[in-house]
Amino acid sequence: HQLRDKRDDNRTLTPAELYRALDDALDEGYDLFDLSNREARFALILMGGLNAALVIAATQTSLIAQLSPAERQVVGAVVGLYAVFALGFVLQAVHTLRPGQFRPVLTDWSRERKDFPKGVRYYEHVLARETAAHWEAWKTVTLRQLNAELAVQAHSLALKNNTRKKALRALYNNLRIMTIVLSLILILFLAFTLI
Repeated sequence: HQLRDKRDDNRTLTPAELYRALDDALDEGYDLFDLSNREARFALILMGGLNAALVIAATQTSLIAQLSPAERQVVGAVVGLYAVFALGFVLQAVHTLRPGQFRPVLTDWSRERKDFPKGVRYYEHVLARETAAHWEAWKTVTLRQLNAELAVQAHSLALKNNTRKKALRALYNNLRIMTIVLSLILILFLAFTLI
């Protein structure tokens, strides 16, 4: 009878199964967060390449010497525009990579409920207790409370990942604009020196 119940995919999860599922969800959330860190760093590497191309072009004094004063002003204005986008990009990268504060909001969760999170896993709750009090909390926590805390952590991590996803989208949009502006600078250099 129990074996048949475990094969029933319409049944609710046992507390132990729920714990494993929530722990897997947390692992997936942390994997997504790590992936977003790598994506932000890759964007910084691409930006470094764009800046290197601009520096190489700007150090070609023979090309700059061929430009008329008006052409130098046009190129200088576009380089200034690029610099504004580059500064904005760096600020966006800092915003994207900085750790976010997404504390769980439990105001609508009554402390009288049997599944109210005990605060044994979330690091800010752990730090709010002395070591002995933290150990006492672990000795009295129920599986229901532990599962609720895992669910709260997974929710907070999902909020953090969503914010990071939006920040990365803005970061790559800015990188796209910087690439277009750098292309415009190179086109202007070519147009002014070849004409």
